Amino acid sequence: MKQNRKILGIILIAILILLMLYSSLEHSKKGFDILYIFEDYETQDSKILVTGEIVEINHNNETILLRLSEPPYTLKKIKIQNLESLDYIPKKGDIAEIFGIKNEKNNITAEKMLFFERWKHDLIYIRSLPAIPFALYLFFRSWRFNKKTYRFEWRKENA
Repeated sequence: MKQNRKILGIILIAILILLMLYSSLEHSKKGFDILYIFEDYETQDSKILVTGEIVEINHNNETILLRLSEPPYTLKKIKIQNLESLDYIPKKGDIAEIFGIKNEKNNITAEKMLFFERWKHDLIYIRSLPAIPFALYLFFRSWRFNKKTYRFEWRKENA
């Protein structure tokens, strides 16, 4: 019985690794990522949503240099009209979500923008930490680990 579980476990891990390899190889062939949109000349004047960290702000040219938070993690220049008239003036290090139109090969003209200070963006992850002990409590209230079989088992109701 234990031998069958080990063989099944090895087969399932091998299948998982093969699926991950297949997904990785096929993803590079497909053209649905941001790199494809930036480098493909036929997608000029297409709408795009980018998220990243502001690296540099040029108030004279009204442009922002943004480091993308998705692969290929490159720097992109984004043109913002009336940068000084925004409600929140972005600073270096802020996180920006920008919806705009790709004009040239590496430039985007922004239509809608959201800016977050870095600490507010990181606060999303920090405030989820107190939920971890509660989730573990709920899990271990209903399940227990069996050291003989190395599996989690449902607890008996009257135990």
